[in-house]
Amino acid sequence: MSQKLYEKLKEYGGSDAYPFHMPGHKRRLGVPGECLDIDITEIDGFDNLHHAEGILKDAQERAAKLYGSEETFYLVNGSTAGILAAISACTSYGGRLLMARNCHKAAYHAAELRGLHTVYVYPQCASVTKNPSAEDADDADRSDNVYETLQRQPMIGGSIRPEDIQAALREDRGIQAVFITSPTYEGIVSDVGRIAEITYSFGIPLIVDEAHGAHFGFHPYFPESSVKKGADIVIHSLHKTLPSMTQTALLHRNGALVKSERIRKYLGMYQTSSPSYVFMASMDACVGLLETYSHTLFEDFAKRLEGFAQELCRLKHIHMYKTEGSGNFLTGHGISQAEGVFAMDPSKLVLWAEGKSGKWLSDRLRERFHLELEMEAGSYAIALTSIADTQEGFDRLAAALKELDEELEKKDIFPAPAGRYGNAFLQNEQILTIAETDERPQQRILLEDAAGRISAEYIYLYPPGIPLIVPGEEISRELIRYLSDCRDAGLSLQGLRDYSGKTISVIFGER
Repeated sequence: MSQKLYEKLKEYGGSDAYPFHMPGHKRRLGVPGECLDIDITEIDGFDNLHHAEGILKDAQERAAKLYGSEETFYLVNGSTAGILAAISACTSYGGRLLMARNCHKAAYHAAELRGLHTVYVYPQCASVTKNPSAEDADDADRSDNVYETLQRQPMIGGSIRPEDIQAALREDRGIQAVFITSPTYEGIVSDVGRIAEITYSFGIPLIVDEAHGAHFGFHPYFPESSVKKGADIVIHSLHKTLPSMTQTALLHRNGALVKSERIRKYLGMYQTSSPSYVFMASMDACVGLLETYSHTLFEDFAKRLEGFAQELCRLKHIHMYKTEGSGNFLTGHGISQAEGVFAMDPSKLVLWAEGKSGKWLSDRLRERFHLELEMEAGSYAIALTSIADTQEGFDRLAAALKELDEELEKKDIFPAPAGRYGNAFLQNEQILTIAETDERPQQRILLEDAAGRISAEYIYLYPPGIPLIVPGEEISRELIRYLSDCRDAGLSLQGLRDYSGKTISVIFGER
């Protein structure tokens, strides 16, 4: 059996070899700790990530075997590098890309770099409220204003429908690749197996940003990985849901539609030429842990999650959404089923308090109970869990939510603010491609005066970094109103060069 990277690095770091090479800390000055001992450059015996023939080749092959892919590549610049490389490898310059509108900003950056024409499919809308009254349902039916509907009930972006993918491919025969995100930041999973069947029938590669699903497929409590569902390229962020260092990720390739040489070419462009051996050792150690202990770790993890869900079901005003049974429906306190959801990752704790914003919940958990959540949205907050979470951690969160729940009185309940996924419900008209927009004269105007103008900037909430508007799209009054409410709610609007969020760059003279 070949020596694992971390073990070999430790052995080298403890030897008397003197480093007349990069990095400049020389394994002795800088951040204290053993990371300096294993932070080296491409010296003899330690291989080269961009031309792997030895220990790094073996490490990537072990990762491929673990996930069941034909080929796996280490990503030391995060999933972002994998997304850029995957889209570039699957398209020609100026080509056409079918992508879900709720994708990470990296997919839009890839489209901009490659001058792509983007065609969008939108996720379904999934309500995550308790069962509404008949009166509420009637009101919703009468409303022609999506924004007003969002004000009445928290909503999240649902799954991508395979039928929408199929319809788009039939209508536009020039599409070269399909790109979707599954799971979403909230853990919503699409029917990747069916989508893969459709894209394969058209001879078009399917790329799945499964950054938040690196833990999929290791236990039946969790959804199956897209690697096993037929996707041609799958990108995993190891650091998001598995014990690996920040910025570590994997790109998996399957099938004959995408050539390995194309992937290598673009990874060589988008990844650093000085890859971190600390990062690569972390990935190798993570793979080794899963090779040996995955069954025990995930069995315990599933039990902790299920126990926590049972505790939350007892609360009256704070709720969580989870999958049960086959995982093909979304349930929670007072919810029997939600439309628009194929499956959901139970490790994502999507929490909301009746009548309160996600920021309200997140702030109180942080300030009073010293519990830091992953992100906060307009109407809900997310606690991200993993196999490394302890029972003590789950108990602390459950106890804190119980205390807050007891403090919430009916008189304090008021309509929840709009949900975060403005892009899942507000479909902006695309006038220009992102690349075309960059070449046009621009001017800066007040955001409040921008209705009808063509945006020259991105606007997104971070996390998760999904654009609410993309350069080349028309700015609507509904969007301006939504952005204003996000700002008033204390949510972080990013992308605009004006950090105050008061002005935006638009195409000069065009409406």
